[in-house]
Formats: sequence, C-alpha cells, structure tokens
Amino acid sequence: MNTDASKTRLSVVIPCYNSQDWIGRAIQSALDAGCEDLILVVSDDGSTDGSAEAVRAFGDRVILHSGPNRGACHARNVGMEIAKAHGATHVLFLDADDYLEGDVLAGAAEVAGQTGADIILSHNHIQFDDGRRLERRVYSGQVTPEDFFEGWMTGKHFAPVSVLLRIGFVEKMGGWDESLSRAQDTDLFLRMMFERPVIMMNDRGAAIYNMVNPGSVSRNVSPKSTEARIRVISRLLEKMKGTSFEPLMPLMLQRLYGVTRAAFQMKQTELGRRGVKVMAAYGYRKHPGTRRHSVLSSLIGLEAKVRLWGN
Repeated sequence: MNTDASKTRLSVVIPCYNSQDWIGRAIQSALDAGCEDLILVVSDDGSTDGSAEAVRAFGDRVILHSGPNRGACHARNVGMEIAKAHGATHVLFLDADDYLEGDVLAGAAEVAGQTGADIILSHNHIQFDDGRRLERRVYSGQVTPEDFFEGWMTGKHFAPVSVLLRIGFVEKMGGWDESLSRAQDTDLFLRMMFERPVIMMNDRGAAIYNMVNPGSVSRNVSPKSTEARIRVISRLLEKMKGTSFEPLMPLMLQRLYGVTRAAFQMKQTELGRRGVKVMAAYGYRKHPGTRRHSVLSSLIGLEAKVRLWGN
C-alpha cells in the first residue's frame, strides 16, 4: 500500500459529448479545486457542437483528445489511459455537466497520500434544475465494502464526480464496461467491492451532481438502457452468491423488480419477462408496493397486472 503523498498525482478525466453549455464550468471547477500539478483530460466523444472550441479556450492547462462517438465509457477509459501516460496515479471521472466545489481535489489527494486507499469518496451534493440543492454527507472515515454496497442499494450512491480512484485498481477491474448504455457507475463501483478495496472519506470540499442537463444518459428509458440495467443486476447477483454480500441480495432483487415493472409499463415485454425469469431463479416472489398491487401481482402475475392496470 502506497502511503507516500509525493507519489500521488491526481488526474481528472471529463468525458464530453455535445456539452458546450456545461464543459467550461466543469473544467474551471477542476482547475480551482486546490490540486497542484493536476492532469486534466477532456475526452471528446465525437461532439458536433462547440464543445472542442470551449475546451481549447483553456489552452495547455487541458489535454483534449477527440475521437468518434463510442459512448461515455469508452471516453472515460481512453481519458484514463492518457492521464496515466502523463504520470497520473489516481483519476476522478467528472461528467461534463457536473462540477467541483472548494478544495475537494486537494482533500482527496491528501487522503490518498496518507492512507493508500483504492477509493476516496467526497461529499456528493445534488443540484436540481429549480435551483434547489440536496447536501448529502453519508459517511466519515473508513467505509467497509459491505457498508458501501448496502448504502448504494438504499440511496447512498455516489456519482463519478465524487469518487477518486487509484488507476491501478481501475485497471485491475477492467475499467468501464463499454457495452453498457446505463447503470455504468453501478456496474463499476459495485463490482469493485468484491475486490475488498480500501475506501476512505474526504471531508474537504464537495462534488456536485447536476440534475439540470435534459440529455443526461441517466434519464434514458430506451430498451437498450433497460437491457443494460437488467444485465448489470443479473451479473452482480451472480457474484454475490456465497460472499459476505449475499445477505444484501433481497435489496438487489427489489431493484430488479422495479426495473422489470418499468419494462412492462413501457411495453418492453421481452425485457420484462427476462427480469421475471431472473427473479424466479433466485426465488424472489415478493411484490413490493401497495397492498392492492401486491395482491393483484401475486394472483395474476406482474406482466398481466401491469397490462390490465398500467402500473
């Protein structure tokens, strides 16, 4: 475990696709986050607007890489490779519509150098499109993989903007899964837990997850995104068997139930049936929700219930 702060060099990788309205704020927030000798990479994923020009306005403070549109996960993986080639030991993935506040990077760098942690979490606040902000402070000190996993399943999740990662650890995990169109952070961060990472909390500054961008991938409800979510959950369920995470399987199955129900509501029937099949394989027969919903679903099945009543 490396606890030598002099060997810690941070990078911020910003995947960017048609983000000219947001990218400048994201870049400036990283430059202002208190980290000297920061490696800042913007990985442009085939933007067709003025994103590249907005990045170039920052001059040599930012490394711009442009390539064809292959998705955010590919852009993140490529950006991390570039950052590593420039000497980075740690990486934070900052989506172009999110931003950093205060000396959050300096704080995370200090924790990384002092503890040798694989994952450093920073306080993750949520900014809504009406100007409201939800300030979330959910952990302190060291966090066990089990607590992180359970917290993620019960609403204590962290956007990539709030997670500093040791690059060697990300590489060990195989990086971001480029085949996924949704649930990308759930896939990577929860897969990491099975490797027993050292997870520490940084209490300086904040990372802001912005809910304003209407084009955000996280709002995508296409069949492709539903399939990705079912696939991620199914893979995690398989990995949980026989581990210290097995007691948390009901929480994962409850999430799968929600995805399956939504699939039927959106007329994604085959995907809904796929979800039902996975739940049946794990003996999950619970129907969360109102008593009326639970009774009807138990009697006639979730698919038929949604088809007849629409919810």
